Amino acid sequence: MSIMDTTTQGPNGPEPLPVNRFALFSETLLAGLLVLVLSLPLVSIPAAYAAGIAHLERHLTGRDDSVRGLVATFRQALPGSWKLGGITAAAIAVVVVNLLLAITGQLPGSTVIFPATLVLAGAAMVVLLRSAAAWHANDGGAAATAAWRQALAAGKADSAGDWSGSLLLVAALFMVVVFVWMLPALFVVVPGTLVLAAASVTVRAASRA
Repeated sequence: MSIMDTTTQGPNGPEPLPVNRFALFSETLLAGLLVLVLSLPLVSIPAAYAAGIAHLERHLTGRDDSVRGLVATFRQALPGSWKLGGITAAAIAVVVVNLLLAITGQLPGSTVIFPATLVLAGAAMVVLLRSAAAWHANDGGAAATAAWRQALAAGKADSAGDWSGSLLLVAALFMVVVFVWMLPALFVVVPGTLVLAAASVTVRAASRA
């Protein structure tokens, strides 16, 4: 059985590009580990995922996919992402506290709040991934903030407009939750799985446009 697949489209034409599945797997792991490290401050999560998704998009479309390129993209994405990053960090704290209180039974109405928190967290994560995928490099300064504002608007529109792609991202989120539930050590594969899913949805949408 061949390890080559031809499911991705070239950036300048309809000719499919061969994808080595083993190379994609290793590239996903590498990108995921880098995104995990870059996300540790929490406020840097949007920029880290934007860099990881852009990196795998470049890999899938046969462009430069060096680690240096991923780090450079992160540095470009970081300046304008502080507001969204702060909101993301605060939301993570609220979700974690709600889930812990609901699990321990210390939160009134936990039977309703627990599933509601999961649904809202999943929806917010889909919008975040879509926004990170929609972000594009800019010249810095005020344009950096504007780029993220535009990316967030595009992420919301894509989340609502492309239901099949959003459902694929929900499936990826469900999968990583199951992975971590089965073996907590598998949290290291979460970023790679999510950036691959977001990059694949983006490439899929571009090929259908």
